[in-house]
Amino acid sequence: MEERELANDSIKDVIKKKIKEKIKKELLDEICEELKLEEEELTEEIASMLTQKSSTKPIIKHSKEPTAKMVGVKKVEIQTEQEIKKEIYISIKAILKIASHSLKYANSKIPKNNWVEVIGLLGGKLDSNEILHIEDAYPMGHGTAVYAEIKDYKNYVRAFNDIKKQKLFMCGWYHSHPTFGCFMSREDMGTQERYQKLWDKAVALVIDPYLIDGTSTGFEIYRANLKSKTWYPLLYGIKGSLDIRMLPDILAFMNPLIQGKPAYLEYDEE
Repeated sequence: MEERELANDSIKDVIKKKIKEKIKKELLDEICEELKLEEEELTEEIASMLTQKSSTKPIIKHSKEPTAKMVGVKKVEIQTEQEIKKEIYISIKAILKIASHSLKYANSKIPKNNWVEVIGLLGGKLDSNEILHIEDAYPMGHGTAVYAEIKDYKNYVRAFNDIKKQKLFMCGWYHSHPTFGCFMSREDMGTQERYQKLWDKAVALVIDPYLIDGTSTGFEIYRANLKSKTWYPLLYGIKGSLDIRMLPDILAFMNPLIQGKPAYLEYDEE
């Protein structure tokens, strides 16, 4: 009796073993199939990506991140090594004068509710390729946070004569938007329309000095479509060697002058 039971147990063990081996084989086969499918899907995905990458053409898109070569608030990111032709160049002198003028009436020493906009003229010249070079800026006035205007016509004439003495011509105007960005308001469009009627390629430079953070010059240069009453930014470059990462430090260094104080004081003068 005991021998029969031992034989039965032995047969059961053999059957269990075979069942386990069969289940194990089926599981392994299933896992293997799944891995093959995943490999095929991955291969197809990679192939698709490579095909898409090779067929993608270089594009130009708007980006918030500026570069040293192409700067402004509405920045242009180039996804190709080809250099894009700039429509305007502006001198370092003009940039610093415009930035310092805007900070003179909107800085940390003045209560923010007393900040005002500034306005001025731009003097420039055209090169042989009809590209505009903004060479200098002429601070003209300051006004409410809504609208700054040139209040004295005599000063306008004086600035116009100074521009002519430099053998430049009045190519547009500038004004500031302290802490509220660069754009053209309805009032700005009205002003720009008057300048473009004098010269159809006149420009408007709008600066927010609080966008000057080492990655941006804080300004944009615009022109308007007078028929559609719309404005658009122009691609510009900087004349001379100016690393925009240093611009905040340069303006900080200029702060005493901006606030109407001596740049340096001897110890006895304190």
